Amino acid sequence: MTPQKYGGLASFLMAVSIPVAHLIYLAGNLRDMMGSFAYSLADFLYGPVWAVSLVAAVYALRERMGERAPRRMTLAFLIALAAAGMLVVVACIRAANRHYHMIHPELRLEESSAVLTVWTTLITGLIGAACHFLGWALLLIGSAGWTSRRLPRALSAIYGVAGAVALFVYQFPTLEGTVLVLLMVMGIWQGVLLWLPEPGLAEPAGTQAE
Repeated sequence: MTPQKYGGLASFLMAVSIPVAHLIYLAGNLRDMMGSFAYSLADFLYGPVWAVSLVAAVYALRERMGERAPRRMTLAFLIALAAAGMLVVVACIRAANRHYHMIHPELRLEESSAVLTVWTTLITGLIGAACHFLGWALLLIGSAGWTSRRLPRALSAIYGVAGAVALFVYQFPTLEGTVLVLLMVMGIWQGVLLWLPEPGLAEPAGTQAE
């Protein structure tokens, strides 16, 4: 197993974990016998699993394009680490809040408008921050993929579009869905690309190392 193949597996895992986690969030019920476990699984998928997969995928891309865009890919990797950290924080806060609600049902916190307002604002803000970091990383990867020609032009363009949209999720939270759909498309395409053996590529004419 090479870093490229690990990156391919990580890309597939990112693409799968997004819809599974959000389906649980939308359809889950804490009052069911397996409700708490299902929500914990969703937190794990959209938190630690997604974060580690993101870092592994960006690391594989850095190995693939590093020689032709070293500064951009190193910066993208560092920013991806920041985005991954924010996603883990979101998962930890979600889990801690849910467990506290379950331990203290007598407080009826789910009926408190103040608690729900603070909770929604906090989580939305943290997701917006994670998406903002992710947006810069995606823009850098798209730029490096375009100039180095180590990624298909269409995939590099999707990286650029997804990155530009992700930058403004903190201002327009409804854009998160658009970013997630683009990430699923990128994850599947990128997974296939990284899993297959990389063909020998000649240095593109006119391309200079940064």
